[in-house]
Amino acid sequence: MDQQRRRMIQNRITPIDLFKLTPKTNCGECGRPTCLAYATQAVVGEIPVNSCPHLDSQGLEGLKSRLDRQLEAGIGRKRESFEKTLEFLRKELAGWDLEALAPRLGAEVEKDPDTGQVRLTLPYLDDVVQISPSDVVSLSDREINPWEKIFLFNYVIGGAVEPSGTWVGMESLPNSISKIKSLRAHCEEPLAKAFAADRNALVRAAAPWFVELEAENGEADWMGECQVLPKVPLRLLWWPEDPEDGFPARVKFLFDERVLETLDLESLLFACEQVTERLAEGRMEGLKD
Repeated sequence: MDQQRRRMIQNRITPIDLFKLTPKTNCGECGRPTCLAYATQAVVGEIPVNSCPHLDSQGLEGLKSRLDRQLEAGIGRKRESFEKTLEFLRKELAGWDLEALAPRLGAEVEKDPDTGQVRLTLPYLDDVVQISPSDVVSLSDREINPWEKIFLFNYVIGGAVEPSGTWVGMESLPNSISKIKSLRAHCEEPLAKAFAADRNALVRAAAPWFVELEAENGEADWMGECQVLPKVPLRLLWWPEDPEDGFPARVKFLFDERVLETLDLESLLFACEQVTERLAEGRMEGLKD
């Protein structure tokens, strides 16, 4: 690695650097539910820096040119670069009244009898997790990776709204064009391939944490619903392949129309990736039996 690139990595702009220049009001005018979500996506080049109309222009002047050079060099685009974000979120969460937030998040409250620290307990996909300012842990002793922790911290800090009960595809969500391709490539198409004509395998993989629903008017050959988080339901629709007519298998994710009031698009895509990963693992376990 040359010295110039090493210096750029050591002095790279992080989401926290950009977050400090925002008004921290979570006004949503940038198209993201929180200022932190905006900063996280802008630093990796997912959205323009000027998406926020309220940035501290004086502080942004030098930072923007550095960020442009950083992105051109491919620095900061990888998820591994966000360890500092996790550190920041722990500190941020320490200042929040978790006990007051719990009902809105659909979480239960537990206090450590020795320290008095408040922990939130809530279901997360096929698991139950406890969230505190110090960490996120699985009650099933599963290792929670750093990006799941960031995702769960963001859910707590960003707040949550009650789902409307109206379901839409990602194409119906605002500013989602850049994510639709990723959803198809990383989630819908791999699942369609994995369960191409095997409905029973899909039912077995989904059974532990999906509720099977009756699809109406030929909406799908199989439809299930799961709770990613208490206020984040997700539906999965599946159609088998039809070799005779030349139709490939198809999978489609549906979301509550208010989901972006709870999660940003990057977090929503991450949630779909987690669902895909678990279903794929369930498929592989089924093949072993």
